[in-house]
Amino acid sequence: MTLDDHELLSRLADTMRTQIAPAVDDEYARTQAFMASVILQRLALQARLSGEHRAAEAADVAALTDRLEVVLAEASPGTEVPAGVVDAVARMRTRGSIAAASQVIDALYRWDPAHRLVASALAAVRHALRRDIDRRMEIAR
Repeated sequence: MTLDDHELLSRLADTMRTQIAPAVDDEYARTQAFMASVILQRLALQARLSGEHRAAEAADVAALTDRLEVVLAEASPGTEVPAGVVDAVARMRTRGSIAAASQVIDALYRWDPAHRLVASALAAVRHALRRDIDRRMEIAR
């Protein structure tokens, strides 16, 4: 029988909390042992959710880049979408990481923050970033 990473970390946290920390005489060291168990428990949760979160991020990035391409395609005749915006969206799709949204945001603000397409694109980006924050908060609780 083999343990997954999250199971091993969870067992270590439990051992630290129930067996090691109570057996430590020094108050400071005992407190540190209890805190180590908290950290190990957080790492266990992060390890357990990592695959699910990676898949959700990839799906969010794909949906966001699809949405941004639709929004940018709605440019009225005579309105040219800057190459920097198009390139930033393409880079985000290639990287498959929500972190690349920062480049998209930068490119959109360089274009024209008051443009109606920029407002629509930024709304889509905010929605994807909110989902990313929600996933991160799932671990931080």
